[in-house]
Amino acid sequence: MTVEKAIVGPGSVRVGRFIGRLGVVSLPAVAAGLDLEERVVRRHVAKLETAGWLARAPWVWGEGSVAWLTTAGIRATGLGGVRAVKSYPSPGTIAHGVLVGWSAARTERRGRVWRSARELAVDGERWAVPARCERGSTTQLPDLAAWVDGRQAPVAVIAECGGRREDRQRWILESWGDAIRSGDYCAVRYECESEAVVRWITRLAKKVGLAGAGFTATVQSSAAEIAAMSPELARAEAAARETARLAATEPPSDRLREPPAREPPSPEPSLPPAAPVVAADEPVPVLGSESDEASAERVQHWREILGMDEAPRRRWGRRR
Repeated sequence: MTVEKAIVGPGSVRVGRFIGRLGVVSLPAVAAGLDLEERVVRRHVAKLETAGWLARAPWVWGEGSVAWLTTAGIRATGLGGVRAVKSYPSPGTIAHGVLVGWSAARTERRGRVWRSARELAVDGERWAVPARCERGSTTQLPDLAAWVDGRQAPVAVIAECGGRREDRQRWILESWGDAIRSGDYCAVRYECESEAVVRWITRLAKKVGLAGAGFTATVQSSAAEIAAMSPELARAEAAARETARLAATEPPSDRLREPPAREPPSPEPSLPPAAPVVAADEPVPVLGSESDEASAERVQHWREILGMDEAPRRRWGRRR
């Protein structure tokens, strides 16, 4: 058994893989992403450095030490397709790597499946996005690709410090808009260094027609905010969103497909009773008719009242 195998355990390999996937990353970001104490991360990094798998350097912006894997470390941690960082990385590479490391820590703590730009570059034809530039055209990759809620296309995550020229940034935003419309990526998320950068990116995105559901610009989460994130809670939230999405797209259940209960019919207006059917050979009774005797008695009664049966009186007249 070699010395390297004796001192590098599974925990150290886990830390080394996280660093190797990103290239250059600050140790506090590694601790936040893997939910480890910084002293534990420093102990694993020391083992990797002793084994010759890792190199590191101090960082003067309050981020602690920064680290990257050597070629031997890339092979030993199973990242053979990823290119090793050239030693010694430039200050610009370190500054950008620190930003990307914190975005990766947040994505890891949210329980997302993700790939770094270095991993995406292995299959650049699939993940690279064409963009305009001064030379005519070029390609670019997101800093991270994160898969959310089981979608086929990932979200492109960009760690932005705001150091580009405005025309170049507009070309980049245009390319992300084309990538979203083509379905290569479902959205783009800018995690910016400050509020000023958020306003700048949002203004340019509106100019190129990228503002909307497929675009997000926000200030990068702090170390305390990332540490407070719970992977279990994030997975529960993702499961709830997926359940809501399926409920909105699936056909209703059999119970919901049953016709609703019929309401009782409203009472119809009452009609007068129909006239009784009378046979043709029967006399049709007339309303108010009476017998001949009763009619004669009634006539006689009224004649007596009116004095019609008395002897006619002598008419008054002048005697002659």
